[in-house]
Amino acid sequence: MSELVNLIDFIRKEFNKSLSTFSIPKDPKYLYDPIKYSLKSKGKRFRPIIVHLSGRNFKCDPDDLMKVSLGLELLHNFTLVHDDIMDSDDTRRNMPTVHKKYDIPSAILAGDGIFTISQLILGTIQNNSNHLLQKYNEMVLEICEGQALDKQFEGVDKLNLDDYIEMVKKKTGALLGACLSLPAIISNENSEKVNELYDAGKSLGVGFQIHDDIFEIFGEESVIGKSLGSDISSNKNTTSTSFNLFVFFTNDSIMNANNIIASISSLNIFLISGLKIFIATSLIDPLSLILALCTWAIDAAATGSLKSIIEL
Repeated sequence: MSELVNLIDFIRKEFNKSLSTFSIPKDPKYLYDPIKYSLKSKGKRFRPIIVHLSGRNFKCDPDDLMKVSLGLELLHNFTLVHDDIMDSDDTRRNMPTVHKKYDIPSAILAGDGIFTISQLILGTIQNNSNHLLQKYNEMVLEICEGQALDKQFEGVDKLNLDDYIEMVKKKTGALLGACLSLPAIISNENSEKVNELYDAGKSLGVGFQIHDDIFEIFGEESVIGKSLGSDISSNKNTTSTSFNLFVFFTNDSIMNANNIIASISSLNIFLISGLKIFIATSLIDPLSLILALCTWAIDAAATGSLKSIIEL
């Protein structure tokens, strides 16, 4: 376990070093100052870490992996900038959100710029570049669809569980799917394996989002580092649906893993695995949840078997 922790720390440090030295133009300041500001805070780097863990499994070129991780982390920042505007959030990573620091037009433009830079970075990768960019853009469209569903569900009297899972797989899971699958693309893995990894990441996103939604209800803003309660104040039923799902899975009558799998066969096995870890460790650091699941997901896709995931 200590070896994995050391590897994670190493990846995070190398990524932060690469991001800090990434060249962003100075002018026009109206565009680039908000972009630099949005990248200044240091997140936990879940997504770059997942990229590198997946890429190590496929023995990808480290320089290409760093480009993928930079591109996807920038994309993640782009979604945060626009999401904060849409949710009227004032704080992100213990800092004022971009639209609060500057203004809404500046934040919209900064988000667009970050998204474009992300594509330019990925465009410098030579291996399977067409397939890479195709999968990337398909993923971005899924994120947009997920965000649209999230807004569409606001004010809905009762949100269907299947609708919630579909929304979260797109809004949150698609990017995690890309973190797992893009390294497989640049290492010339077959489409079946790429799709397995992508689907695995999408399901990991459900476990991740449930964790995030629980913090939306019970977390402390000073600890979490972002505005809390905006989903509740905007009458989003996604948060309450997530909480109900969590309560359901933590019910003593279904704590047994076999009972969960037998009773909830319609849920993806990766989601079930995520919730089982979630149950066992309570409100753990989401990085531990995601990385543990990624290890199993990568192994399952590589071996073509779900045995290692079912036997948690």
